[in-house]
Amino acid sequence: MKLRTVIKLPTYSCEVVVIVVDSVAEEAGKLYKKYKLKDEFGDEAEGAVLMLDIDKYYLLIGSTYLSHNTLAHEIYHAVVRVTEDRGIVEEEAQAWLVGHLTGVIYKFLEKKNLTITHGR
Repeated sequence: MKLRTVIKLPTYSCEVVVIVVDSVAEEAGKLYKKYKLKDEFGDEAEGAVLMLDIDKYYLLIGSTYLSHNTLAHEIYHAVVRVTEDRGIVEEEAQAWLVGHLTGVIYKFLEKKNLTITHGR
């Protein structure tokens, strides 16, 4: 499985590419190779946020780990990376971005008929 969507964030001059995959480590490896970077990802994970280019962030979610916990965890990491890379540490801006990404990502997952669990 590999499902993806791109969320454009013009306020921050970047985009977040959300990818649901069977193997987060494998997908991370492909992205590192695409950007000609040394793969420093390591072992398999439930999800990950990679910033290989200041204008594009990758939020990877393992298809077997689609839970509210994993999504919240990775969305938080994405927001911190996007805002701190731009010198923004103001909580209200970060909270707004968390809400925006959460809404868009959940709508995408719902459209793809994916089930989000309450955790393990």
